[in-house]
Amino acid sequence: MIKRRKPKVSLEQAKLLADEYIAAQDLRGWRFEIVEAHRAGSDPDNWTVIVDRSSPEGGLVDGPQILIVNGASGEVRTFESYYE
Repeated sequence: MIKRRKPKVSLEQAKLLADEYIAAQDLRGWRFEIVEAHRAGSDPDNWTVIVDRSSPEGGLVDGPQILIVNGASGEVRTFESYYE
């Protein structure tokens, strides 16, 4: 059983940090919109932020981008880089 500890970073802070991370990227016309955030099931000390992606032409891309926000430090990483 995984013991759930309350992250130091709140849900609202996690969304804000993810938004700031997205804003700092060179998106080249792509748009990203946060649609959901929740505590990660397999790693409850962190937040999972689900982001919809739209192409420069305006079409929604199949499959969301997933960002992981560290619940202690606030560091934001992509799902792929988190599990490298």
